[in-house]
Amino acid sequence: MKCAVMALAVVMAAGVAFGQATPPAPVVTKATQENPSEELAKQAKIAEAVRPSLVVVEMSLQFDRGDSPSSLASDDSGDNVDEAVHDERPLEVSGYVIDPTHVVMRDMQIHPRFIKSISVRRLGDAGGAGGEIGAKISAYPKDQNAVILTLDKPLEGAKALTFADKPGPYWVVRLSNERDSRWEVTVDGFGGSLVLAGRKKLFMPPAGLVVTEDGEAVGMTTGMLEPVDGWKGSPLAWPAMSADEEGKWISGVKEKANGAVVRATLNFRSPKNVDPREQMMMGMRENDTENATVQYALAVAIGKNTVLVLANLKPKVTARLERIRLATDPPMDATFKESLRDYGAFVATTEKPVAEVAALSEADPRDARGAILAGGDIQLQGDKRISTYQERRIFNFHIGWHGGVYVDSPRDNKNLFLFDAEGRLLALPTVLRDRAPMSDRESQEDAQATSGAAIVAALKDGRGVDPANVPLSAEEENRLAWLGVELQPLTPELARANGVSDQTGDGQTGALVTYVYPESPAAKAGVEMGWLILRLHSPDEQFPIDVHVENDPMAAEGFPWDRLGDAPEEVFDRIPSPWPPVENALIRTITNLGFGAKYSIDFYHDGKIDTKEFTVTQGPANYASAPQYKSAAIGITVRDMTYEVRRYLQKKPGDPGVVISKIEQGSKASVAGLKPYELITHVNDQPVQSVKDFERLTQGQTEIRLSVKRMTAGRIVKLSLNAPAPTTRMEAAPLPSRGAPTPGE
Repeated sequence: MKCAVMALAVVMAAGVAFGQATPPAPVVTKATQENPSEELAKQAKIAEAVRPSLVVVEMSLQFDRGDSPSSLASDDSGDNVDEAVHDERPLEVSGYVIDPTHVVMRDMQIHPRFIKSISVRRLGDAGGAGGEIGAKISAYPKDQNAVILTLDKPLEGAKALTFADKPGPYWVVRLSNERDSRWEVTVDGFGGSLVLAGRKKLFMPPAGLVVTEDGEAVGMTTGMLEPVDGWKGSPLAWPAMSADEEGKWISGVKEKANGAVVRATLNFRSPKNVDPREQMMMGMRENDTENATVQYALAVAIGKNTVLVLANLKPKVTARLERIRLATDPPMDATFKESLRDYGAFVATTEKPVAEVAALSEADPRDARGAILAGGDIQLQGDKRISTYQERRIFNFHIGWHGGVYVDSPRDNKNLFLFDAEGRLLALPTVLRDRAPMSDRESQEDAQATSGAAIVAALKDGRGVDPANVPLSAEEENRLAWLGVELQPLTPELARANGVSDQTGDGQTGALVTYVYPESPAAKAGVEMGWLILRLHSPDEQFPIDVHVENDPMAAEGFPWDRLGDAPEEVFDRIPSPWPPVENALIRTITNLGFGAKYSIDFYHDGKIDTKEFTVTQGPANYASAPQYKSAAIGITVRDMTYEVRRYLQKKPGDPGVVISKIEQGSKASVAGLKPYELITHVNDQPVQSVKDFERLTQGQTEIRLSVKRMTAGRIVKLSLNAPAPTTRMEAAPLPSRGAPTPGE
């Protein structure tokens, strides 16, 4: 007996038999304390009685279409799968013989296409010793983390368990190789916890085979919440789907999902030409995806005429959206309806009903813990839709944004679509939207499995809709919020000099107000030059938003007016503007709040914080959004002078002039020596107050005289629209030296 006791390994291993539940500590009774050898001997007797019913299941895995078996393993088995494939050996899993030809084992959730073969051997028999019996999955319990295997024939020497309703005390037997890669039998006292789930009283027993002191089986648990006595009985009595039923069910879900989750082609207007100076300041804030004119996204038909497009579009990108084309059968267009405020998705409607619908489930996904679900790994590779479907079980969740419940699956949250038994979407992948670029709440690049209930709640009564994230006309696309200040980013030196190091991370955030435009919202609120902006507050953001302003690399050097005349036409489009761009991270954040929204800003001045209240209002036209006119005959595009241009050039509101914004290569304008950012103040001696004046005065003319200003230097440019080469005449003093602009004309 002593040898048997010494040979018995009693280990504590989390989730070793089924599920992911951690087994309880061994039950310590008075008898155990007074006579531990007697208790250990009892455990040894139980282990020896059960041992013939314990088997090792070997799953031989294979790659399929270049994919690894672990790529779709959906629980914590993924790492074990990786190791088995890498080591070119079968994946070993513990099993229990529940009748002569059936074995129950943990559901590894490996897609069938990766399983080359399954075999079963007795505990203690070495792999490859000839004692294996072929097996296949024959049933999937609906509410237990397990599968039932059917053996090709009874396993010689194995003892089938017989389940009887016997009184306790009970013990839990598990088979694992977690400790040192050797298969060990663990015998623990049967404990568990009472769980109150709403009004239900449930029981959380430890995972494993439950037996009496004589080693007779009473029931089996997989670490799931159970009715108080629901764990008793044979696994063969569990509600289950046969393998054929499961296959047909998954095929049905696949057919439904292939019709309801389709590719959407999104077409956009070409983005505005970003000023090179603005591009330098923004750095990596813009990317190729945002500037693309075509994007692909998955669209889910959540109603007969309603689709949810899973595209995380920023407002400035949505503004350019022109067409939504769904790859349904037959293809159809959809019309933008509304964007979700907190999730990277928008709703669109169709004129004709779609063939298949995947309605959103309003159930709490935690109620489906461990239950069999249909999982779709659906993704786009370029414009190709790739999908794989299999049975799935979920065990872990986390509470996230605004108390929403999110599914935790270690492998593929970013592509995971979960369907319940009725074909409703229990969870789908969405990205948490970042509405404020300066916010500490960074957007997540990878999608997470968001509950259908969360999306339903977001769409209910329009409470989760973002009215500022909508398509706009080309004229409205570049509209920006109006605060009316020019800013300079803080530095550690400025922060310390103003006593706000503790408020700004030693100058890492915050901005200095260097100018306040008259009659602007800032001016009306009493903001003055020299004040510091610390942070912004929005009712839709729980935390204050620290202010970040991009550094302007040209602010110190000034525009090289003295070298503009030497610039060849090949670089005209790469010349940065002389004046700083109006758009920055602060203005973009305020714009994204939506016109009409309330917000406040914390200013610092005179040793105190002064909070000012604002409403998001649309600003006047700026250089990027100014009216423009292109003259094909001259090869020139001009824009109206806007408020920031007039401030830079020190022009009064009534002073004439339009800004040259683009010159076509080889055009008459280029040959005549016109340069970007020069002013055209007169055409044929008539003042030009706007691009409309320029269009009116140049149309139908065969010869024109342009009065051109480059800061304080002016000249007359004569153009014969029928002649190949125009002439020029200088009228003013030489160009000023490089540096700040000279006041006046």
